[in-house]
Amino acid sequence: MRRSQLLPSLAVAISLLFAASSQALSFYDTGVIGGSPGASLLGVSLSAADVGSSFDIDWNVSLPGNDLSATASYQIVALSGTSLTLGITITNTTVLNSTLTNADILAVGFGVTPDASGNLLSTASVFDQLSVGSGPNQTFPGGFKGIDVCVYGQNCSGGAVAQGLHAGDSDTFTLDVMGDFSGGSVDLLYFPMKFQTNLGSFEPGGSLIPEPSGALLFGVGLLLARAPLRRRLRV
Repeated sequence: MRRSQLLPSLAVAISLLFAASSQALSFYDTGVIGGSPGASLLGVSLSAADVGSSFDIDWNVSLPGNDLSATASYQIVALSGTSLTLGITITNTTVLNSTLTNADILAVGFGVTPDASGNLLSTASVFDQLSVGSGPNQTFPGGFKGIDVCVYGQNCSGGAVAQGLHAGDSDTFTLDVMGDFSGGSVDLLYFPMKFQTNLGSFEPGGSLIPEPSGALLFGVGLLLARAPLRRRLRV
C-alpha cells in the first residue's frame, strides 16, 4: 500500500476508535475521599448502550516488603428500567512472601445511584452471601458510606480468614441489582474491598484499569504525525 493510501486508512481507523470510545462507559472521580488507606473514590455511569461490554477495577495497598492487590471484571449482562445484571469475577493478585504470609479478601461492594438492593443469581465458592443497605445508611469497613450492595463469605464487616478469597485465587458470581432505573442510567460507586492479612486489615476503594484503546489511539496518532514528516525530509 502506498503512503498516500495508508494515511487515509489510518485516519478512518482513528475516527472509528473515537466513535467507539464516545459510546464507552463513563468513569469519573466522585470527589469523595474514603477507605483505609484513604483515597479519592471512583464512579462509573452505565446505560443500556453498555450492555454486553465490561470494565475492570483494580485495588492496591502498599505494605512494607509487598503490596496487596486485586482485580475484578464487571460484565454488564442486562439493564432494564428496574434491574441491572452483572457478571463479576474477582482475582486476588497478591503475592505472599515471608513478611506477608496471608492476605485474603473477605468482602466487596459498591454504592448505587439511584439507591438499589441486590440479589445473587449465582454464587461462588467464597462470595456466596449478600447484604443490601438503604442508601447513605449502609456502611462498609474502612468508613465507606452509601454502600448499597456488599458480597461476602461470612459477613460484610469481615469474618474468618479461612472464608476469604486467598492470594492467587479467583471467584465468579452473577448479581442482580434492583432499583428504579427508568431514567436510563445507573451509577456504580466507590467499589470498597476488605483485605484481612497477618499485617492487619485494609479497606481500599477501587481504581480504574485503563483500557488499551487509549494507548492504541496514541500510537496511531504518532504514525499519522510522523509519516508526513518523513516524506518532507526525503524531498
